[in-house]
Amino acid sequence: MPEATTSAVEMTCLQGMADLERMEGPWLESIADGEPEVSAITLRLLLAHMTTTSHRLMSAMVLDRMDSERATASKAVDRLQSGPTL
Repeated sequence: MPEATTSAVEMTCLQGMADLERMEGPWLESIADGEPEVSAITLRLLLAHMTTTSHRLMSAMVLDRMDSERATASKAVDRLQSGPTL
């Protein structure tokens, strides 16, 4: 049975969504106030969050790929060490 693991990409996405959920209330309140400057700052913070999450996601994708390649190489080494099967 395969291991139940969570990939770095999945964890990064979940963390990004959790961050957005925590900020949703204050963001909606600041936009509802109707002040253009506050709304602009709020949207700028949202875009900064999206940019940061995008960079973290790209790094997580690299880590997942490296883990996958390492697991494949490890399986190949295990097969070579166990010898031929008939």
